[in-house]
Amino acid sequence: MFDDLTAYYHENVVSSFIEYRDICNDGVAGRSRDLRAALTAASALFHLREHLPTGSLSRATVERLCPDYALLGDVVNASKHKALNSMTSHGAPLVTDAENLGEQLIFIEYEDEAGAYRYVQKTVVVKLTDGSERNLLEILTNVINFWEGHMLTLGAFSKALVFTHDADIRYRTRTECEANRLNFELVQGHRFHQTMRLLRFDKATGKSKPIDLSGSEVEFRIYKPKYDIELSLTHNASGKTFKTEITLTEEESLILSHMSSNEERQAYVDGLPAAQAALQQLAVEAGLSKG
Repeated sequence: MFDDLTAYYHENVVSSFIEYRDICNDGVAGRSRDLRAALTAASALFHLREHLPTGSLSRATVERLCPDYALLGDVVNASKHKALNSMTSHGAPLVTDAENLGEQLIFIEYEDEAGAYRYVQKTVVVKLTDGSERNLLEILTNVINFWEGHMLTLGAFSKALVFTHDADIRYRTRTECEANRLNFELVQGHRFHQTMRLLRFDKATGKSKPIDLSGSEVEFRIYKPKYDIELSLTHNASGKTFKTEITLTEEESLILSHMSSNEERQAYVDGLPAAQAALQQLAVEAGLSKG
């Protein structure tokens, strides 16, 4: 019996949790991809109780042992039914509408001797009926840690994992932030919806505080990746350098934007027919080729 339960737990519950956690850090936002993955993980964690041995745990019992399980259930049911109006085993719903679930981008501003620099991270937030907000990944982490302990007591496996979560709002160096990049996935003609939160990190307290935007004008621009590539060829005998420029197509620009290293990008550009033709023309101009 536990062979099947253990396989279900790892292949459905743990895997969906890890997949969402990884998506939080993949640097791509849009098309509700984070929210979709988060709700898949939430559903797997909430419904695991129904796959346990009959009569093992009631929903009320799990909620008493793990309070965030109550909130998780409301999140799952609100996303499924759009709105929750009836009482639950813990009383009035903690979340009443699917609109209370959404993606949020957090921009954290830091400062060093060279000035301000920023870091952006993705979250999925839950707005509760009391007006507070919770990070859904924190809720999922608390519930999966409960299930790890319970599966251990059932004898499903010999050692429980401990998953950790923090808000990840900490001090970061300029170098770390400069490596941080966020790309967007958008579909022409479809709505684009993102909420953003702006914070400023205080080194003295080690915490971030909301930035007061009263009277401010905020601009946010989105553009398609487009690359103009400069190519050069140096004539060793004369020391003269010949230069030209090519513009990549939209498809080529998208491919290049997803590459992670300069070496990979250089190899890709070198192999493009347009780049090879441009270099050949430079060779003609430099007198190194007759064409």
